[in-house]
Amino acid sequence: MKTAYKGYIIGGIVSVVLLWLLSLSTFHFLRMPGALHNGHETLACNECHEQAEGSFRQQIQANIRYLIGQRSTLASFNFVVPDNNDCLACHQREDDRHPVYRFNEPRFSEARKAVQAQFCVSCHQQHQGVMFTADAQNCRYCHKDMRLNDDPLTTSHQSLIKQKRWDSCLACHDFHGNHQMQIPITDDAMLDKKALSDYLAGKINSDPYAEKKLVSAKETRYEN
Repeated sequence: MKTAYKGYIIGGIVSVVLLWLLSLSTFHFLRMPGALHNGHETLACNECHEQAEGSFRQQIQANIRYLIGQRSTLASFNFVVPDNNDCLACHQREDDRHPVYRFNEPRFSEARKAVQAQFCVSCHQQHQGVMFTADAQNCRYCHKDMRLNDDPLTTSHQSLIKQKRWDSCLACHDFHGNHQMQIPITDDAMLDKKALSDYLAGKINSDPYAEKKLVSAKETRYEN
């Protein structure tokens, strides 16, 4: 047997063994692409990732078939990529002000093109060590033409929009509406920008909106 073929065989065996080791629950931490954000640090992989179909051997075979053109998609190893249902298993609320399903309405077609707001992970990508991964200016895609009668703010919403002060949106409003808080009506009552930025970036655990929430997220998706 030629040396080159021996190398291919040894390399193949080593690759399969490494993949098998990574599939074991003991070594799941080696597969994590980055740190979880605060609030998710203690979660096990299967809290967000459903078990992939098939055995490890079947997953290997399925991906080999993909590589040789006998399958149209790659198969997931061990766990599948989470979707909205996985997030909502813990975070579903009936009174959510911005539920993801609402962004599938035709009127939000332009927003979907710009920010894909119909997906939880468009704003909350995991394994980046932060809570909020979107641009805080994204409110403009849905609210640039907003008009309010009897606006209670000392600086009206229309003025804020005209000045492009989109950073003021999250400084006054909890996006999902789950905090027990009083909405500020004056500029000086807005949340401190640094405290808010640090909170959304996962640098601090102290919640600048309010300490109490209307509904607490489940601690596990398997909670009744």
